[in-house]
Amino acid sequence: MNMYPLPRYVLVALCTFSTCGVFFAQDSRSSAPQYPERPLHLVVPFPAGGGADYWGRLVAKELADTLGQSVIVDNIPGAGGNRGTAAAAAAAPDGYTLLLGSVGPLAVHQFTYSALAFDPEKDFAPIALLESSPIVLVESPAVQASSAMELIGLARANPGMLSYASNGNGSPEQVAGELFKKRLKLEIRHLPYDGAGGARKAVLAGQASLMFDPCKGALPAIRKGLQKPLAVAAPARLPGLPEVPTFGEVGVPHYELRIWTGVLAPAGTPKDIIAKLNRAIHGVLRTAEIRKAIADEGGEPGATARPDEFAAFLHTDRLHWSRLVSEIGIPKVR
Repeated sequence: MNMYPLPRYVLVALCTFSTCGVFFAQDSRSSAPQYPERPLHLVVPFPAGGGADYWGRLVAKELADTLGQSVIVDNIPGAGGNRGTAAAAAAAPDGYTLLLGSVGPLAVHQFTYSALAFDPEKDFAPIALLESSPIVLVESPAVQASSAMELIGLARANPGMLSYASNGNGSPEQVAGELFKKRLKLEIRHLPYDGAGGARKAVLAGQASLMFDPCKGALPAIRKGLQKPLAVAAPARLPGLPEVPTFGEVGVPHYELRIWTGVLAPAGTPKDIIAKLNRAIHGVLRTAEIRKAIADEGGEPGATARPDEFAAFLHTDRLHWSRLVSEIGIPKVR
């Protein structure tokens, strides 16, 4: 107990000073620079000119208009997207470096690579899912099968004759191909390429018989009649390819595989910045240009509204791919 109480006028003065301190603190916060005050960088961990680069530049343009700051696309390709993803994970968590994340580095490679220079679960703060697209099995013009059932019959009659191209060892597309082979007990050779571009060229040139390609990547050649779609890894037929059956319809049940892209920031990025970016990206996803671009490529806009919903989506997707990799048992990439 205080035996020497302060005089009343001293208490009033102290209270007044304390109140002024609150006002000064508020003024200081309100006069602080508002995010973003300088250009942002969006790391695209794939080469310029590819599908991921297309999405990165499209989103960067729309985000720049929304945020009032330039968004610079930094292409850092290598190791199936792992190199650029690692670079983004190591960036300062200040909201000025973002990652165009994808299913390979963030959901598949932790199960198909022996080691990664980043932790896909701990090193990133999810912001928003942009879009997703099912895998479609496409056939080279050099192969004469007119349907998925004919292709399966051809593969069974000629073990090892057919081949499929992929983006590389450990990629989601390799997992898709090996899963197809295992469930139907087929012998089809795997031809890994350094990225989707080389794999697609091999299929078009007849150097590879097949490819398990995201619909958004396969559609341009399909529309030009340069390759034939045989089956889609979706629960129902796609509106843009209504004549193409699902894998379930051709005897491969529970074969649903999607390739997606989303935007993330380094772990530790302030939550208010994450929330602002989430609102901006969902504003972008509502624009007519973006929705048309997604629909034209056979995809769907991201359905997760909040960052925590995107985080839950990532967790579920990792479990899904983990089960598939365990089922096929492919060697890990070193």
